[in-house]
Amino acid sequence: MVAALAAGDRLAAGQVYDVYGTRLYAYCHELLADPKLSADALRDTFIVAANRVRGLANPDEFGAWLYALARAECVRVGISDDAPADAASAARGDRLARLALDVYSMLEPEQRELLDLAFRHRLVDSDLSLVLREDESAVSVRVTKAQGDLETALLVVLAARTGDPRCEDAADLGRKFDDIDGKGIPAWLLTATKHVEKCAICGDAIRNRRPLRLFEELPHAFMPPGVRSRVLEAMRDPAGAAFADRITERAGKFDEGGFPTGGGGRGSGSMKKWILPSAGLLVAGCAVALFLTMTNDHPTASTAATSTTSVVSGSPSTAATSSFGELTASSSGSASSSASTSASASSSTTSADNQQGGGGGGGGTVTTTSATTVTSTTASSTHTTSSPTTSKSSTPTPTKTTATPTPTPTTASPTGSPS
Repeated sequence: MVAALAAGDRLAAGQVYDVYGTRLYAYCHELLADPKLSADALRDTFIVAANRVRGLANPDEFGAWLYALARAECVRVGISDDAPADAASAARGDRLARLALDVYSMLEPEQRELLDLAFRHRLVDSDLSLVLREDESAVSVRVTKAQGDLETALLVVLAARTGDPRCEDAADLGRKFDDIDGKGIPAWLLTATKHVEKCAICGDAIRNRRPLRLFEELPHAFMPPGVRSRVLEAMRDPAGAAFADRITERAGKFDEGGFPTGGGGRGSGSMKKWILPSAGLLVAGCAVALFLTMTNDHPTASTAATSTTSVVSGSPSTAATSSFGELTASSSGSASSSASTSASASSSTTSADNQQGGGGGGGGTVTTTSATTVTSTTASSTHTTSSPTTSKSSTPTPTKTTATPTPTPTTASPTGSPS
């Protein structure tokens, strides 16, 4: 089949679909929990397979490769954390099957996927390693633990619902299963596991009765009609060549063995756990920034920020693009500048006081003050003379200042104190 598909045989796609199509749809449905999304993922999986099969290094890994392609498509769509809602219809009328489905649905999503691939799709550890992109020994350990958890849960719930009297403690644990929600499952499962490990009756029951068979025999979700023709038409239609090229390009990168590199995590479904907290922090940060901006959005503060920026750059364009950090840093200097400005009686006195106030707020920065800046400061003095902080900063701190004469359109001449 690999050789025929790589050679472009028109019948090869149908042969591959007849062998793998139903199983791959069931796997996609288990991950996405939606029939339409599962059918789309199956179609895209076969399109990518037909266009990338020549890159498969080992044809013996063809089955695992198809599962890896399907998983990569599901990760791109966004794997659901919930078990499929319509899976119960497959177990309708079978009390034991419904029991197995109830227990299976309460496990963690990662455990459910691993159990589904290992015991319902019959993938061995080496294939699981290729599909999940994990080390084979680590996958083997995970399968063993997931199997033990499922068997323990099935045993105690089965003892409770069938009235099995051989172990009252197990039956009591099974009755508690119906009273807990999903968050209480890990603690309940830990208690049940400890009991089964110590109880000879329950240990023998697991070995002899194999409750895992209830899960292995669960039927897969029903595939809607028309999926096969839709998939094959998408692969064979010459008019859909551009669409097939987009799907293949969207599949991303592949490793040296031909397996997709984008099928590693669980995608958007798991990202919800950290996206919402991160969004909350982002909103809180924006709110704090907005509050600080509104608090410092004061005429005097704006003037001080403009003066400070003019000192550093010496150009009006730099002053116009002063940052939020400069605005905050110069807020303390603006109060003393306003206090000294309000005490002046003439424009020349105002200019001198403003230079002294700017020097006190600048903390030893070389200051160049123009008449335009003095006028802006004078205009804003009426807003800040009544501020409670005026009395605290009314005395300017002596600083080292160098005066640079600047031509201005007003009669005020810039002055400065000697070094």
